Amino acid sequence: MGALRMEILVLGLNHKTAPLELREKLAVPPHKTPEFLDAFKQRRIFDERLVLSTCNRTEIYGVARNISEDIRRTKVLLGEYSHLDVSSFEDSLYVMKQPDSIRHLFTVASGLDSMVVGETEIIGQVKDAYQLAHQAGQTGKVLNTLFQRSLKVAKNLRATTELGSGHVSVASVAVDLAQKIFGDIKQTRVFVLGTGQMASQVTKALVSRGAFPLIVSSRHHDRALELAKNLGGDALRYETYERHIQEADILIASTHAGRFLIEASQVKTWMKQRREKPFFLIDIAVPRNIDPACEKLDSVYLYNVDDLKNIADKNKAMRQSQAQECEGLVLGQTQRFMDWLFKEFGAHA
Repeated sequence: MGALRMEILVLGLNHKTAPLELREKLAVPPHKTPEFLDAFKQRRIFDERLVLSTCNRTEIYGVARNISEDIRRTKVLLGEYSHLDVSSFEDSLYVMKQPDSIRHLFTVASGLDSMVVGETEIIGQVKDAYQLAHQAGQTGKVLNTLFQRSLKVAKNLRATTELGSGHVSVASVAVDLAQKIFGDIKQTRVFVLGTGQMASQVTKALVSRGAFPLIVSSRHHDRALELAKNLGGDALRYETYERHIQEADILIASTHAGRFLIEASQVKTWMKQRREKPFFLIDIAVPRNIDPACEKLDSVYLYNVDDLKNIADKNKAMRQSQAQECEGLVLGQTQRFMDWLFKEFGAHA
């Protein structure tokens, strides 16, 4: 097979090659994208062009005929846009030619190149980037076909593998467990004891799925008031929390007390008052706040921070094994696109 008359390039940086401080300076928000791409067009950089910019990456995709010159001028334009010397970011940039550029896009769209492997948000971001460039008249037959194909590849990988299954953050694992325990967590009541960062993340994740933040209690009442306000719940003074804790379906404990605040005997009493309705206890505190003996009680489900992390780690390992399978499928799809490209545009004699 001879050399194609044009080359699909990707030039960019991501969370693997550049720190946040550099990525944010080269980020291109949606409202600036049309103007950014128009600068490429005015300077005749690439025949077709598209920019994909997220919190984890900024990538410029282009169809080039004068490869080395287009790469050089792209770097210059990036420097002007970010008000940085090219030398300050050039070592963080990667430049890929086909078929590597094609395989890279398929990998990105599928979530295989994400900070959290298998995450789904990137699919929507790729779609939005394509639509912005297409609506601005910056794409043609090559990038239109390439990006439409990338979305199909991503969709097919999720349909034929287990790549996206299993939550990989502590907060998401907690939500998944709550759904398994209660079936539907809408209107379940959450009591938060303590105002630590992880407790806040777990609570916010539960509330986002419809749970109701009933009570937040902390020795630092001002912090409890602030968290309750952010969650749309109520704050109680710490010394009164025991009067209300049995009203909750989900209890999140995250204080620095350094001892068990909740004993199995207390929970046993609360369960009678709850008529044995399921009770989900999440102990994020280190040292623990909840007596481990609670998990022996009927209808009581106790998970500590290590339990949640272990589940998340197992899910990550499963995704990694699935990623290896997906990479083989991506290679096959890359070759199919190369075959289409050669058929459509031929090669030099």
